[in-house]
Amino acid sequence: MQRTSENVIPKTLSESVYNKLKAKIINNEFKAGERIYEKEVAKLYNVSTTPVREAFLRLSAEGYVSIDSHRKALVRNVSFKELEEIFEVLGDLDGLAITQAANHISPDCIQQIEELIVEMETACKPTYVEKFLDLNVAVHSKIWSSLPNKMLERTLHFVHGQLLRYNYARYLAFQDPEIMKQSLNGHKKILSALSKRDKKELKKLIKTHWSFLIQHLHLRNKFLSAFKGGESAVES
Repeated sequence: MQRTSENVIPKTLSESVYNKLKAKIINNEFKAGERIYEKEVAKLYNVSTTPVREAFLRLSAEGYVSIDSHRKALVRNVSFKELEEIFEVLGDLDGLAITQAANHISPDCIQQIEELIVEMETACKPTYVEKFLDLNVAVHSKIWSSLPNKMLERTLHFVHGQLLRYNYARYLAFQDPEIMKQSLNGHKKILSALSKRDKKELKKLIKTHWSFLIQHLHLRNKFLSAFKGGESAVES
């Protein structure tokens, strides 16, 4: 699972609190529907309530928590439908991006992607799920870095960032060796088509790539089991 680096020096106290709370939500230490208490967080991190409140507002803006009229912060319930929508948007945006990348990506960049995929193959084991997912992100980031349309690149990173809220479920799903293998093979095919600048094949592969996880009922089961509390805590 993706975690906040301990070596990053935060610009402000509120950013520090934000990073720590976000990591706990991503890692499912705070469950869907659970209340996060302002005073308890302030005591835990030895800060005043002001940076905690600022962190809550930022987490709310990014969809990690909801804040009611009484300023109660609750970890936002997660929705399998929303996860489907994220993958759908990523498929469409990346379909546009990959055709641009095919025109502009350099041989050096393709070589770096190939090296990342070799690392993915080495990490294609349930014991290395975290590394495998990190490399997965690195491959897509490397492709997107070649885009001439930087607004598209930023939008892709923003939408992809929404997957962090579901990282715990993805972590569990990728412990299935078959899902890991299919993901690896998908990346290999994308690399091959990218090397050939085959735009038609790339658009087809990208669409399949972002939809194959959702097509597995297995992922839905993993999703529902990842966020304990059943249908009351997780919308289907």
